[in-house]
Amino acid sequence: MGSASMNVMRPALICILFASAAYGQLTARNPVDELKDQVSEALALAGVPFTADQERQLALLIEDDRQAAENLFGATWDFSQGPPQGEQQDQALAGIRFMYDELRSKLPAYMTAVQRRAWENYQSEQDVAFYEEDSSDNGAGSGRIQQIRVTNNAFNVETATANGSRGLHEGGARTEVIERGGGGAFHGNFAATFQDEALNARNPFADNKPPYYERTLNGDISGPVIQDRLSLNFALRDNRRENVGTVKAETPDGPFSLGVTRPVLFRSYDTRGVLQIADAHSLHMRFQYATHDIENDNVGNFSLPERASHTETQDHVVDLRAVSILSERTVHDLHFIWRKNRNETTPLSNALGIVVKDAFTGGGSQNRDLINGNEYELNNLIYYAGQTFTMRSGFRGWRRSEHSVLEDNFFGEFTFSDLESYRARTPLKYRIKCCDPSFDMSQTHLALFSQNDFKLTPTFTLMLGIRYFVQTNLGDRNNVDPRIGFAYAIGNSTVIRGGAAIFTQTANFRQMKISRRLDGERLYEIQIDNPGWPDPFSSGSLRPRSRNVIAPDLRNPYYAVTQVQVEQSLPHNLFVTVAYDVSRGIKPLRLRDLNAPFPETGLRPFPDEGQIIQLESGLSTHQHFKTTMRQRISVFNITADYQYYHGVSDGPGTGGFQSLPVDSRDVLGKEWGRTVNPVHTFNTSVNSRLPLDVYLTTVIGARSGRRYTITTGRDDNGDGVSNDRPEGVVKNSEIGPKYFDISFNISKAIEFRRDGSSAAGTGPRMNVFANLSNAFNMTHLGTPSGVLTSPFFGRSFNATSPRQIEVGMRFQF
Repeated sequence: MGSASMNVMRPALICILFASAAYGQLTARNPVDELKDQVSEALALAGVPFTADQERQLALLIEDDRQAAENLFGATWDFSQGPPQGEQQDQALAGIRFMYDELRSKLPAYMTAVQRRAWENYQSEQDVAFYEEDSSDNGAGSGRIQQIRVTNNAFNVETATANGSRGLHEGGARTEVIERGGGGAFHGNFAATFQDEALNARNPFADNKPPYYERTLNGDISGPVIQDRLSLNFALRDNRRENVGTVKAETPDGPFSLGVTRPVLFRSYDTRGVLQIADAHSLHMRFQYATHDIENDNVGNFSLPERASHTETQDHVVDLRAVSILSERTVHDLHFIWRKNRNETTPLSNALGIVVKDAFTGGGSQNRDLINGNEYELNNLIYYAGQTFTMRSGFRGWRRSEHSVLEDNFFGEFTFSDLESYRARTPLKYRIKCCDPSFDMSQTHLALFSQNDFKLTPTFTLMLGIRYFVQTNLGDRNNVDPRIGFAYAIGNSTVIRGGAAIFTQTANFRQMKISRRLDGERLYEIQIDNPGWPDPFSSGSLRPRSRNVIAPDLRNPYYAVTQVQVEQSLPHNLFVTVAYDVSRGIKPLRLRDLNAPFPETGLRPFPDEGQIIQLESGLSTHQHFKTTMRQRISVFNITADYQYYHGVSDGPGTGGFQSLPVDSRDVLGKEWGRTVNPVHTFNTSVNSRLPLDVYLTTVIGARSGRRYTITTGRDDNGDGVSNDRPEGVVKNSEIGPKYFDISFNISKAIEFRRDGSSAAGTGPRMNVFANLSNAFNMTHLGTPSGVLTSPFFGRSFNATSPRQIEVGMRFQF
């Protein structure tokens, strides 16, 4: 074939490749890479290729857009619920087309005058073919998108949550698609899934295989109600299941092992809409109502069936968002959310509680509560995106008001060190709360922020931000968070990102409520050491009332975070990132007993009072090393990540946030140590598109064991808490079992007819599928008991779910 024929064929082939990439049918390449190659080949054919310096200058632009496009393009390769179709795929493809056009408009700024003319000539030859493909997309093209907001800054000031295991924080790098009203096509999605005990394996810690049943019905329909003006989406979900739990306990009558069911019913009704008020103004609306009903809650592990409770919740959400394009580069985004929730828990029994340390827990669950809450959230954002300067400025306001009636441990609870003391009727302690269970509280947060990104050179972007945060219920007003980040292209396919930031956290509503509610007057707790049986007041040492307080100098916790990350694009669609971050927790919240006895005398500083549990500040340090690999090869989409974690803190070794330290007189000395999190974590998923419209997703997960603490099961230091450790034993000194799991989703797509006018080039489709969780029925042992007096000491007493098989079908159009 002659060179002239080849010059004609190449553009046509490239155009076909792009169309295939957009529709996710024939190629696995990211459309950003397609466009980059398209430009490079066009300039090479014209004899004016990119220089090495130009390639380096383009690297930062390409990597930013590649990451954003990958979030969208990856959705078309997620087969975990069958092949994407309908609204989900349309939005992703429309976003890809929008980004493709945006990137194509930016590229000329990196070219010489001669290169621009060559590129313009090339585009003029391709416009007919390109837009012919676009003209049949039935609304799935870039005209459906109002804006795509890309944030590749890990230190984005719009968020306050630092969390290294999730890439520093939950609101950092992300791609947000904002759609126009009245665009796209009509789509429907209806699915049903089912499983029962016949499809599942028996839990290895249960002697029986209880009846099990689960079915889920999902449905939604969406599309333009008024063309180019109003889009609506109606969705419903109905999930009914009888979850299987396992009680593994040791009672006075011998071993107790039982599989139990926990019936759960969840229903939600959701309406979403986009009203295009004018060409540059849209109103996004969402209304949701959901109910949740759980029976036999609170049963499992050491908790016997008599500890059951019943929980009912109701949630209402009203979500309104106004997006206005003020100019070609400036957007105003105003967002209001109202949430109303009601939660009621009723225990099966009000009997007094019996706790035998890591042997069994019986009696009533004593968790009767009623909570009615309202939340209001208002977000305001001004977003400007220029060629060399990007700005995000605004505020976020949040308020929650709540009325609660909480009768936790209002009927009393005995604690025994071991089964022998239970048989001998010699309790270790008795606790009971009194008197007024009602409590009203509100809390308000306000954050002001401004983020300014400067593209100082084509290869270097500097990101400067500042955030101010304040909340009620604390006197802290000095919460200014400076943040600095950078992105630097050190090669034609290598970008290094990094920075440092302060993340001020909220003293969250639940933590503050717990500390304010038990005030020693309206509500208090009393404790008896070595009480009598069955009348606890007949003997023993009665402690004075206990109460909770908040440290007068308590400040909002904050984290000082630094991170460096290298991104490398390699041939054959391989993308690799390596990141390391250090997060130092300064003033994270913890509890301490101000009235703990002195070790020399055993006397309390305030003998007329019981425990004085203070909410105060602590310390922590967390380090993460994480590497991620992503590659698409032919019909395979592979994602894998590995994380190494090392963390130390002065928080409690057992029992979570509400636990007290082993020695309130020497918290830093006795509690500073490793956290429970696994050191090594590995996850990978492989999405495969096989012949005959068969789709397979394989998910593999592995991690090292979680840490746990050895305790004596007694109150050796007389502080009223039975969490003491043997002499010389440090916090979280032991490591639990490792974890390894393989799960599959396999689906078969059945197309009823081919419809070239539809957005994805296909007509109605039905998928039949099966989800195999823990496909090889591996035993995933839980963390062993660390209580020396427990019959399960050093042994696991539970395991996560055995193999479960779910089958279902989904119809889409």
